[in-house]
Amino acid sequence: MLTYPVLLADIGGTYARFAILAEPATEPTPIWKVATANYNSPVAAIRAYFDRQVAIQVRSAFLAVAGRVDGDVTRLTNAPWRFDLNEIGLALGLEAVRLVNDYVPLAAVLTVLDGDAATDLARIGPAGVDAGTRLVIGPGTGLGAAALIPAGDSFFIQTTEAGHIGFGPCEPDDGLSWHDLMPAKGRLTAETLLSGAGLVRIARALAAARGSAIEWSLPAEVLENRLMDEVASEAVKQFTRLLGRFAGDLSLLFAATGGVFVAGGIAPRIIEDLRGEAFHSAFEDKPPFHDAMRAVPRFVITRPEPAIGGLAVILSNENTFLFPAKDWRRVEVDQCQAPASAAP
Repeated sequence: MLTYPVLLADIGGTYARFAILAEPATEPTPIWKVATANYNSPVAAIRAYFDRQVAIQVRSAFLAVAGRVDGDVTRLTNAPWRFDLNEIGLALGLEAVRLVNDYVPLAAVLTVLDGDAATDLARIGPAGVDAGTRLVIGPGTGLGAAALIPAGDSFFIQTTEAGHIGFGPCEPDDGLSWHDLMPAKGRLTAETLLSGAGLVRIARALAAARGSAIEWSLPAEVLENRLMDEVASEAVKQFTRLLGRFAGDLSLLFAATGGVFVAGGIAPRIIEDLRGEAFHSAFEDKPPFHDAMRAVPRFVITRPEPAIGGLAVILSNENTFLFPAKDWRRVEVDQCQAPASAAP
């Protein structure tokens, strides 16, 4: 379907990353990372990337986007970009374009990550070796999740919108003021709390419960202050606890005996926190399956830019993975074969 060289793109609500795979089973070119907000459309961002590199003439594109991939037009969940494959393909002069949810390549890359290499994975729970389903989840700008399900010699990748399921208290007193966590509009979802914005929301709710306020508006500010500020420290602890609860619930849902892998921009910065009691107690507290949950392997993905690597893995093993996607191919009209005129 996709002719080489192929543009690889991992496009999220905050950043877009681009590289090129010149040939199968090769390494992608160095990644160009830009803020999504710097451009008004994917076409504008890709054109800017093409202007930076002129050595390789791209013929097709493989785009992984942080949004629900269905219908004729896909939109980012947490940014205004829209993806019309016909528009993108024609505007950029491509032969073919494929569009997938951004957790498709994150699931695929699990097949090549080395559990013994710190540059690939950081173990935060049991290691274990199991050929069962693997689950990848990722708190970042939003909250994504996908399952990598063995199917004979192949793998089926089940994407989800798990970040948008309802979320609420499970214990009589868990130290959170859930009323303060409710958004001004809409429902309380997993993504409302388990994202960068969610971490800040938790910190503000904890401060309000103490009769104070915080000036932090960015998740990085909460993380940077967690070793010196009581509210920031408690916010990260509550975040890891809720993430453990969510990860354990999805592990039960997908019977993820092959392991749970935490991706996204926040997890690599809180590895030691995720090794703590708060995450694992919440993960394993699933009676009557406590013993089964204790055995589930748990890791943080530390490999830089794993989604770009996952796209390359899929292209180099096209018969290995099955996943939902939208495809577009240019249709060339042979002008020499115009329809014959009707006989008089």
